[in-house]
Amino acid sequence: MNVAAYIADFLVRQNVRHVFGVQGSAIAKVIDEMVLTGKIEYIANYNEQGAAFCADGYSRTTENLGVAVATSGPGATNLVTGIANAQMDSIPTLFITGQEHSVTVARDNGARQNGFQDLDIVSVVRPITKYAVMVTDEKRIRYEMEKSCWSARSGRPGAALIDIPLDIQFKEIDPDELESFIPPQEEKPEFNVAPVIEKIKEAKRPVILIGGGVRLGHAVEEVRAFAGKTNIPLVSTVNALDVAEIGYGFAGVHGNLYANLAVNNADLILIFGARLGQQHVGKKPDVYTTAKIIHVDIDPCELGRVFKDEYKVRADLKTFLLELNARIASVPLPDYASWHAHIREWRIKYHAAAYLNPGHLEPVQVVEALLPMLTRDAVLACDVGQNQMWVAQGFDVKGGQRLLNSCGHGSMGYALPAAIGSKIAFPDRQTLALMGDGGLQMNVQELMLVSLKRLGVKCIVFNNNALGMIRSVHVKYYKDNFTGVNNKDYTCVDLEKLAAAYEIGYRRVSVLDDVATLKPVLADDNPYIIEIVVTSDSQLSNRYEEAAYFEKEKLHA
Repeated sequence: MNVAAYIADFLVRQNVRHVFGVQGSAIAKVIDEMVLTGKIEYIANYNEQGAAFCADGYSRTTENLGVAVATSGPGATNLVTGIANAQMDSIPTLFITGQEHSVTVARDNGARQNGFQDLDIVSVVRPITKYAVMVTDEKRIRYEMEKSCWSARSGRPGAALIDIPLDIQFKEIDPDELESFIPPQEEKPEFNVAPVIEKIKEAKRPVILIGGGVRLGHAVEEVRAFAGKTNIPLVSTVNALDVAEIGYGFAGVHGNLYANLAVNNADLILIFGARLGQQHVGKKPDVYTTAKIIHVDIDPCELGRVFKDEYKVRADLKTFLLELNARIASVPLPDYASWHAHIREWRIKYHAAAYLNPGHLEPVQVVEALLPMLTRDAVLACDVGQNQMWVAQGFDVKGGQRLLNSCGHGSMGYALPAAIGSKIAFPDRQTLALMGDGGLQMNVQELMLVSLKRLGVKCIVFNNNALGMIRSVHVKYYKDNFTGVNNKDYTCVDLEKLAAAYEIGYRRVSVLDDVATLKPVLADDNPYIIEIVVTSDSQLSNRYEEAAYFEKEKLHA
């Protein structure tokens, strides 16, 4: 068998059934062998960045490896944003790039470039991957494929890239003679749950804070069980909003005010699988909370990074919670009923704190009106910007719904291809891509894929004809100098005409009552652009501007 056929067969054995990419001469052999397996469907994107985001969304919903391929040179570099996105959000993904002939890419002559589209992509992506390698010896292909996939999945997951020169792809090999990769003996971190239990017993107002590591660590049921056993209130980061129905929303710079009040007034926070990014805790962590911190994470680099005196527990989250749940089941804990009552009171009192656009269509209310129309296994892929935070503020998970977000890298253009990747994986699940007009236009070309395959993705576009988040920055810090976001510099294409060009449906929502008319549209399985018409100066709540609430609601007992 040739190397390209081995790669294809290897992916089949990894239970990969879809691969995303853009064709090119340096990758055509690999794609051809994938298709010849009869078990891998190749999905042709219209830009490699779209392919990378598709693989990311595919991985998140299948909880398996997401794979994207690209040709050499610009094909490979177009993957870079998607690679960084997967790495920052710890999504297990494999990127396979074709390369010029191996003799051409040898750089012992000092030349900037030897062949056409000859680029050292491995050096480009090494800082944003867990592992990146170019295969120059066909007999190493098994070793490198196994190591790449292991790297992408093990510990804290992330991105891996394997670069295959064109001549190597055609080399004949005997699979039985290939060297295998033997994973290193992983150190199993030792931990002690006894001090954790003691700290919980002493707490009067504890809070559980969950992050994306809960799902990545396959600890969803364990977190739910822990919250149920202890009756400790639960809040989340944006990346964990779809984990538990019992949560009190998300805490963060643009979080739900009542969730932030819970964190601010807590005396103990149990952090499970959250990296505590700046968009979550803000620039001054001591303002975020003065509570004692217990931080559990698989990545030692995240422990103590933000709160220096936290109680650090390096552990596989599922393993840790299984032991903690077993031990704490027989432990008498304080009654947190009054603490729950405080948070519920805040939720009722400040539910409307995110409604900052009187006299205009309120984006958060639109999200809240959409939610009852969604199935209990719906997938919502969100873009980056004000639209992302409006969705997060209004979201209230039901059943097995998923909420996909680009959080660490914050990549505009993520929502549409991520939704496509999810829809390819699960064609029967209701799938929405929620975005601003800016994010749509970052990867608008992928609408052709939606149209061609008649994917029932609903593209919900909050259209304010502006880059809303940066426009708000101009208001606060640059004296309304809207460079790059004024009508002379920036606007949105006519979305109705765009939908017609791609031969997909179109609906327009300009007042809140219009949302109810979307019920049959959301229920069918046809693609649509749904335009939500919001004002160009639409506002987004911000914890930095809510200081008075925190002072007013401070609990001292």
